[in-house]
Amino acid sequence: MKKRLTEIFASFFALLFVGAGVVGCAPSDPTPSGPSSGNAAELSFFAVNDLHGKFMDTDGQPGVDEFTTYLKDLYADNAREEILLSSGDMWQGTVESSTNKGKLMTEWMNEVGFVSMTLGNHEFDWGSDVLTPNSELAEFPFLAINVSYQGGSAGYCKPSVVVEKSGVKIGVIGAIGDCLSSISGEFRTGLHFATGGELTALVKKESTRLREEEGCDFIVYSIHDGGDDFSSSGVNDVKNSDMPYYDTALSDGYIDLVFEGHTHQQYILKDEYGVYHLQGGGENKAISRADVTIDIQTGKYTVSPKLVKSSEYAKSSIKDDPFIQEVFEKYFPDEDPYTTVLGKNSSKWGSSDIADKVAELYYKKGMEVWGDEYEIALGGGYLKTRSPYDLARGNVTYADLFSLLPFDNAIVLGSIKGKDLKSNFLSAKNNYHTYTSGLYASDVDDNKTYYLIVDSYTSTYAPNRITEVARLTENIYARDLVAAYIADGRRGD
Repeated sequence: MKKRLTEIFASFFALLFVGAGVVGCAPSDPTPSGPSSGNAAELSFFAVNDLHGKFMDTDGQPGVDEFTTYLKDLYADNAREEILLSSGDMWQGTVESSTNKGKLMTEWMNEVGFVSMTLGNHEFDWGSDVLTPNSELAEFPFLAINVSYQGGSAGYCKPSVVVEKSGVKIGVIGAIGDCLSSISGEFRTGLHFATGGELTALVKKESTRLREEEGCDFIVYSIHDGGDDFSSSGVNDVKNSDMPYYDTALSDGYIDLVFEGHTHQQYILKDEYGVYHLQGGGENKAISRADVTIDIQTGKYTVSPKLVKSSEYAKSSIKDDPFIQEVFEKYFPDEDPYTTVLGKNSSKWGSSDIADKVAELYYKKGMEVWGDEYEIALGGGYLKTRSPYDLARGNVTYADLFSLLPFDNAIVLGSIKGKDLKSNFLSAKNNYHTYTSGLYASDVDDNKTYYLIVDSYTSTYAPNRITEVARLTENIYARDLVAAYIADGRRGD
């Protein structure tokens, strides 16, 4: 890419001059290398958030093939220096990324030159064991200043990274929001996310260190958290009370620009101190861009923020980058999960109906495996489909089902007291999708032990008061049960 080639040629010509006996003296007021206008550095920050493994094109949205070309074309234009970063949730969500635990996406991020990736909650969906090998594969650091494990630092992430462009040193600090509870209980043990005042103190200290010890001129904060009630391409002026996830005291000399994620909103905010906050939606609908001009002499800067919609960076006139197909075939050399048809869906299948079917299939699978030994009362759990939420009419592929049901939550046989079964699963107020063979709350004895089939996310949620008795040793998940159901022709014409 442009930056790497520029550095290589600069080193090459320097060696030629030295070999010819030409000795250069450094000027007393050196002019920084790279794109600049006089004493001004021209930088463009791009931030991706919540891509969720959307690597390949689908009928509903673009993948990253045109986006890759778009980025490389920007790098080839010497008018500005580009800095590309992520605000989290990059891996989990599709068959092409989740089946290799994010390795494919990490290779793509290496290819297009990400300078950092802030960890999101869904980076923890397979446990910390996945984060270490992915951090070793990545040519950029994972950032999360507020993540600790068993009271110490987590080796797979660091607080910040320093990037130098056009003679300007940029510090990027990463943090994850208050979303530890969204991670499956079996992966939360020993994990801590500092929040509130504790997080503010960490960021202030790191910003001060970056400015005073590293000589940083500009500080970017990439946080996997954001607002829920903003959705606008225009600039919204906000107060501290509008952003409970962010302490605006950070904008008083500590942070110069903020990129956000997690809530899948599209917005540009300007806080009480004039610092911009951007979030580009999610799942490849848009990316955040901020053009920054920095006066090298005075350190003063201007920021021009915008949201770039996928209709611009993934339009049909942009050619696909060949790297996309190459890396896809590396991980899927034999069978394409996007073209291999499992069966046919005779009519649109809504998200709630899919969840109800999964609950029924959990129950039936549990009866098949454990029914001879245990009297199973119920199947179900916290079953929610993800984007695109519904299954369209027509041919169904495994990739279709994976996007709807991407979580690798094991199928579990659990025990529960009757009073908890009633309040947590059979009450009209429960949030779960369940299936029973005619069991009602009025039939349940509060003090009796009952058995149910749920997934590991539901069983490890402590308020449910479920004790795990056994779990499937096979890697069979909700989507696999639905795949078998469709392959059997149950949704066909």
